[in-house]
Amino acid sequence: MANTYDVIVLGLGAAGSSSLYHLSKSGKKVCGIDQYSPPHNLGSSHGQSRITRQAYHENPMYVPFIKRAYELWDELAMASGRNLFKRTGGIMLGTANSGVILGAERSAKTHHIPYEYLNSKEIHNRFPVFKTPEDTVGILETNAGILFPEECITANLELAEQNGATIKLEEKIISIDHQPGSIAITTSKGHYTTEKLIVAAGAWTPELMAELELPLTVERQVLFWFLPKSPGLKNLDYNSLPVYIWEYTAGKAFYGFPNLGEGLKIAHHHAGEITSPGTISKLVGDDEVVAMEHVLRNFLEIEPVFNYATTCMYTNTPDNDFIIDYHPFNKNIIIASPCSGHGFKFASVNGKILSDMALGQEPELDISAFRISRFQSAI
Repeated sequence: MANTYDVIVLGLGAAGSSSLYHLSKSGKKVCGIDQYSPPHNLGSSHGQSRITRQAYHENPMYVPFIKRAYELWDELAMASGRNLFKRTGGIMLGTANSGVILGAERSAKTHHIPYEYLNSKEIHNRFPVFKTPEDTVGILETNAGILFPEECITANLELAEQNGATIKLEEKIISIDHQPGSIAITTSKGHYTTEKLIVAAGAWTPELMAELELPLTVERQVLFWFLPKSPGLKNLDYNSLPVYIWEYTAGKAFYGFPNLGEGLKIAHHHAGEITSPGTISKLVGDDEVVAMEHVLRNFLEIEPVFNYATTCMYTNTPDNDFIIDYHPFNKNIIIASPCSGHGFKFASVNGKILSDMALGQEPELDISAFRISRFQSAI
């Protein structure tokens, strides 16, 4: 039967494309379906660059995942022949008692990750573009850097197809009908049946899994690129400037990248309005540009000139931790929402985990913290 598969993956962004690639190496008949043509700019996996780091300030439990993710990104780069990662170093900035600093140092110490602890003067001497108040300190991690999301997704999909996976694009999901023994999927272009299903649909997960009433919120995220008048761009490339996350006041942070050819990319972290895929405003207002220019002038030694901006979506859980779990009522469905604005860097390992789950294998890392059961409304 042409449209019958062992495993179907819904959503071919970060986690979905990775899971399809890993599944494609299993010899199983697998298919990936996406309502658009990834990599695209309509979800959460675009925008030229993503920070990756190991001294993970959010929680030390993520460090084994990110270490394995580094290995799998390297393997994907070698297999695809694509440049997926640039090691730039990364610095976490804040006061000594800020969450970013305390968390990064805790993860580094727990998992023996090399780092430097810098005071304000040392930060400015090392990276003169930063305007560091006297109470600012930094955790500098050598192994941090930049992933190129569009390249990563393209590599996953190209290799999956080479390995025999079927990829269906521009097909919107109309319905998912699942019984204990079978799963039927209707799209805008056809009908499919499968034994196992991976739902990796990002901001569309609440719609596709509506029966679970997952407590997910979709947040509008704006990414900005600025061309500084002075100093020249040569002083702000990845040879001179690391990626950074700066908690400038308690609980509020922005992050940024060196120039990759279109200027300095910068964005607030978790400061957007609640939205949905169907209602998100793609227009970036002048007031938003002015507010980000103000941040740049306050914290970086540049006079910013706006180049362009784009939007994407964070899909957030209440605790900002991932969802990687079986459907509570059908263990043949696996739900993945490695999200909350910090998921892309884990896509290589999360894709491997999702593949293992769909193939009936024990995941190589402990995913118990990511179970749906922690949200009482979903069980």
